[in-house]
Amino acid sequence: MSNEFDDTNVEEVADGIRGEKAKTRKGNLILKKREGEYQESSKNCLFICSNKRTEELKNLMHDIYIIQKPYTCYMPKLHPQLVNITEKIDKIVEICIHNTCSFFFSIFSTKKNPSRFILGRLYNNKILDYYTFSLLSFIPMSIFPSSKEVLFSTKPIVLIQGSYFNINENTKYLKNILFDFFKHKNVESFTKNSLQRLVVITAYEDAREGSSQKLVSAPAQAEENEQSGENVGSEQNGKNVESEQSGQNGMPKKRRNKYVMSFRQYIFKKGIYQSEEENDSPKLEEVGPRFEFTLESSQIPNYNLFQEAIKKIDIHPKRKEKKIKTNELGHDIKRVYVQKQDFNKLHTKHSNLFKKSKKFGKKNKTTVQ
Repeated sequence: MSNEFDDTNVEEVADGIRGEKAKTRKGNLILKKREGEYQESSKNCLFICSNKRTEELKNLMHDIYIIQKPYTCYMPKLHPQLVNITEKIDKIVEICIHNTCSFFFSIFSTKKNPSRFILGRLYNNKILDYYTFSLLSFIPMSIFPSSKEVLFSTKPIVLIQGSYFNINENTKYLKNILFDFFKHKNVESFTKNSLQRLVVITAYEDAREGSSQKLVSAPAQAEENEQSGENVGSEQNGKNVESEQSGQNGMPKKRRNKYVMSFRQYIFKKGIYQSEEENDSPKLEEVGPRFEFTLESSQIPNYNLFQEAIKKIDIHPKRKEKKIKTNELGHDIKRVYVQKQDFNKLHTKHSNLFKKSKKFGKKNKTTVQ
């Protein structure tokens, strides 16, 4: 016999019974787990490679893996099944679910798309959003002399600055995922002495792109251009023909993003909180890694799904129970009132057997008479 729930999705069945009340204690616990959590646990990140990579990308992934320790799952080997990794996000999601990871960081490099890395996140075992970046420059952490002094298990201060992150919804979601990724672990409170690292992500407009488009000819070069005017004109006409052919026949070339993002990590020097002056700025020292990157493509989250992911559950205040005292060790001492016991109406485990024996005794008396 075929089961009715073979073709149905388990999540659809769970959504159907979400509004109903549980009839058993176990069912009540299952429904509580499906509700939102007030204190979210720290998120793990999956670091995985595709079928092709460069040594620069490998070092970048290793340095970010060290920053995110111990909430990581590291897979540095090449995975030949992840060809065209942007089209196989579903496989990465399956690996994340298997390793209980909410983030994934993947690297790949091809001729058309060199030096690329992807950062994405999951919600409720589904893809929420992911972003593809192009790596422009990279300086590893091993070059910085004071990188060995960093305790990477500590929570950093994350500073994301630049007007680029407020242009549209795409960049706002980008700012959200960068902060959510580099904030490391979730803590209820912290002290001044526990702050050791500062992560700064800055977005600025690339001046090299604008300067490369503007060609200024010097007066000394003008005479040379007049003498060789025919050659220059023929070369320019040839370039225009090639550009027109590429525009008509081929696909238009992708314009490079004019905004560049830079990543810096600093360490607070010792004794910065011992100064009595309030406005005294702390002394910082860069510890790496340092890299620059641009946004190439993105898949922003669904609005309703994102609102569901960031919603906070309603916390019902606990009722104050009367006649309860807490001990110094934290144990609850309760006062319980018990009525006087009536031993004639004492209930035991085998009370039904006594009733049967009494009835049986009465029958024997009637037969004897």
